[in-house]
Amino acid sequence: MADPDHVSKVKNGAAAWNRWREEEPDVLPDLGWANINGLDLDGAVFAGAVLKLAFCKGCSLVGADFSGASMRGVNFEGCDLRGAVFRDANLEGAHMLGADLTGADFTGANLKLANFDGAILRDADLTGAKKLRAPQLFALKDLQNLKVSDAVLEKVKEQSPHLFE
Repeated sequence: MADPDHVSKVKNGAAAWNRWREEEPDVLPDLGWANINGLDLDGAVFAGAVLKLAFCKGCSLVGADFSGASMRGVNFEGCDLRGAVFRDANLEGAHMLGADLTGADFTGANLKLANFDGAILRDADLTGAKKLRAPQLFALKDLQNLKVSDAVLEKVKEQSPHLFE
């Protein structure tokens, strides 16, 4: 369960959250199971944080940093995550339905069973992502200039040719 103090701090917005993170660099933020739906947290730093099963539907998280975060089952449905950084994060089972992930960086992230249905992955970088399977990308809304292995891309082309028209 989330630390109530950490939930309170994140609800104060990205600037206050980032200031607290700088003041308390040894604290590992725990937002597991937290309900932070609909918040504007553009540029927030969640690096190394726990967001396991957190409810973040409809949040604006443009340019947020989730590097190394533990986010199994996080709900990012309908979120604006343009330019977000997910390097080496654990996104196993994450719900990213309809999320805008334009320019997001998933280098080294665990994407096992992550659901990208209806998501925008334009200009996103999935090179080096772990446990990504082509079927996870069959129902994307947009994948223009997506950086992903050739093998995955070929399978997506076979199953979802409309994404390449």
